Amino acid sequence: MGSTMLWAFITLIIFIVILALPKIPNWMTFLCMAPVVVFSGVMSSSDVYGVLNSSGLHLMIIICMFSGMIAATGLDIVMGNAIDKMTGNVKGEKKEMMILAIIYVVSGLVSFVLQNSYVAMAFLPVLFSISKRNKISHSKLILFVIYSTTLGGACTLIGTPTNVYANTALEEAGLELFSMLDFAWVGFPIFVIGGLYMIFMNRWCPSYEETVPTGVGMELKEITPEQKKKQKIVGLCFAGFVIAMVAESFFKIKCNPNYIGYGLIAVSVLTTIVTPKEVMSSLNAELILFCAGINLLIAVMKISGLGDVFGGAVLSILGDNRNLYFITAVLFIGSAVMTSFMNNMATAGVLAPIGISIASALGANPQAIVLAIAIGSGCSYLTPIASGTNQNMIIFSNLKFTDFAKFGWPLVIISLVCCVGILPLVFPFF
Repeated sequence: MGSTMLWAFITLIIFIVILALPKIPNWMTFLCMAPVVVFSGVMSSSDVYGVLNSSGLHLMIIICMFSGMIAATGLDIVMGNAIDKMTGNVKGEKKEMMILAIIYVVSGLVSFVLQNSYVAMAFLPVLFSISKRNKISHSKLILFVIYSTTLGGACTLIGTPTNVYANTALEEAGLELFSMLDFAWVGFPIFVIGGLYMIFMNRWCPSYEETVPTGVGMELKEITPEQKKKQKIVGLCFAGFVIAMVAESFFKIKCNPNYIGYGLIAVSVLTTIVTPKEVMSSLNAELILFCAGINLLIAVMKISGLGDVFGGAVLSILGDNRNLYFITAVLFIGSAVMTSFMNNMATAGVLAPIGISIASALGANPQAIVLAIAIGSGCSYLTPIASGTNQNMIIFSNLKFTDFAKFGWPLVIISLVCCVGILPLVFPFF
């Protein structure tokens, strides 16, 4: 093993250790890895700074900015009020099931275009309201929304950071990127089947005898006429950004949607619809540094060839087998296991470059390989540490570590079956 490979391996260990230690924040990955890769000669200073200049990072920034604008104008409250009204009129023995069905469909569909972690947080007020009104465990509702937004977010490029960082690996390798709806071929069937499981088998979802916590600062508020006007404009701006993403996906328009997103945000600020502070309210240095840490690890694995080494290990497992379904299953299972013990966004960042190396060795379609990894990495259903959404939402509940696995394991099986059964058909490996 050469010195570059050795230092790259040390960098990977640093990354994993920091994520494994709960007392060390995830954003420390970049701060700890950057000096190591520069002083060891693995990367130059300019290359390290270059990891901040990726379309994936800017996409994350834009989604965070829009999330801040939506929260600042109260548009999230409007969505919450609408759901509360719909569920308030449901009657009969199947009332709870119908309430869960409405919550699932609405929160999942919103997650198609908004990052799932922010959607889940935005739904907290309505969950507490529904819990109090209908005597349903709010912990049960919270876990339900964690999974519904995760399943919904997996259907599009922008719905979850996992997909964004799978795309970033392709960008770093100079390969064709995913479009907005490439993930929907497999993600949408999982969303539908997973939803049916969650709704009809909701009794498996843990339920506690509890009261809605007080003082959480998440009560639904009245919307003023001025706010309604701002909500419409912010909603139209965000819709314009999503349309730009979809247009690029379908029509291959040579205009980066990120520039359209930044432009629409600038217009919103310059016309005083939102203040600069409101735009930045959901964006913080911690997120940017963590994203930079993932980008840096992707770059290190590419430059050092460490991804090729791990790819070779996977190839040894595959042997001479070129069965598309077997390859898909191996990639999916490996990713799903790893994401249970490490943040799903980080899992995609670590494994996607390895997948690209595997694709190169097999002469396979790298998009198909990386997509299988992204779907597996997105299976953050078994542990509370598997995703940022899980980590952020669990603090508002009485959920235990094992509650995730008890209700989440069928979602992993559903995802595996859909991935293995559909992906080789819509994204041929060879």
